[in-house]
Amino acid sequence: MLGRLIRHELRATSVTMLPVMGLMLLVSAMANLALRFMDGKDVPGVLVLISGIVVIIFGVGLFALGFVSVYVMAMRFRNNLLKDEGYIMHTLPVSVHTHIWSKVIVSTLWYAATALCAVLSLIVVSLDVGFIKSLGQTLGELLKTLGDINNLELLTEVLVMLVLSAILMSLSFYASLSVGHSFASRKMLFSIVTFVVMFIFWCLFLYGVNYIVLGIRPERFDLHIDDFMSAWRLIFAYICALITAGGAACYLITAYFLQKKLNLE
Repeated sequence: MLGRLIRHELRATSVTMLPVMGLMLLVSAMANLALRFMDGKDVPGVLVLISGIVVIIFGVGLFALGFVSVYVMAMRFRNNLLKDEGYIMHTLPVSVHTHIWSKVIVSTLWYAATALCAVLSLIVVSLDVGFIKSLGQTLGELLKTLGDINNLELLTEVLVMLVLSAILMSLSFYASLSVGHSFASRKMLFSIVTFVVMFIFWCLFLYGVNYIVLGIRPERFDLHIDDFMSAWRLIFAYICALITAGGAACYLITAYFLQKKLNLE
C-alpha cells in the first residue's frame, strides 16, 4: 500500500513541480542568450537592459525554485491529511505511519529533483562550446578522484547527511502543521507559532549538547585539516545522530497528533 500512496503522491505533486522545473530550465536558457547579448559588441542599450532583467529573473528563480518545492510539499501534507481530503485519506486501510512515510519519501525525492534542476539550470546558463569541453575534462577528473575509496566514502556520507536533513525538514513542517491544525481556529497561525517554538527549542538543544555536554567552544575549535579529516567519521556519526534525534521527535509529534488530536477542517 505504501507503494500505491507514493505513486499517488508523485502524480499529484508532479502537476505543480514539473511545470515549475520546466519553466526554470526555460528561464536559464533565456539567461544564457541574455549573457551572450550582454557580452556582444554594438548591442542596443534596450537589449542590454532586457538581458540584465532576464539574468536577474534567473537569479531570483533559483531561490523561488527551492521555496516552491518546500511550499508545495508542506501544503500537500496539509491539504491531503488535515483538510477536506483527510476525510477520505484517513478511511483508507493504511496506518498513519504509512501516510507519513509516503509524504516523507515523495518530498525527499522532489527535493533531490529540485537540487538537480538547479544544477542543470546553472549548467544551461553557462553553456557554450568551451564550457562543454571544460565540463567534460572536469567530469573526467572527478571520476578519477572518486576512484579513491576514501573520497567515494566521503561523498556517500555527505549524501546521507543531505538526505537525512531533507527528511528532518519535511518532518519539522509536518509536526508544526499537525500541532497547529489540532486547534479549532487560526490553524495556520498556530502552525507558524509551533514551527518557531520548535526551531528555538532545537537551537537550545544544540547549544546544550555542543556547549554543555561536549564542552565544545568556538575558541577551542582550532583543528588542522589533517586532524579534521582523521576525525571525519566521528563528526559524521555525531551530525547524523543529531539529525536523527530531531527527525524522530518531529515524527512522533506528527504521528501522535494525527492519531489522537486530528481536527479536520
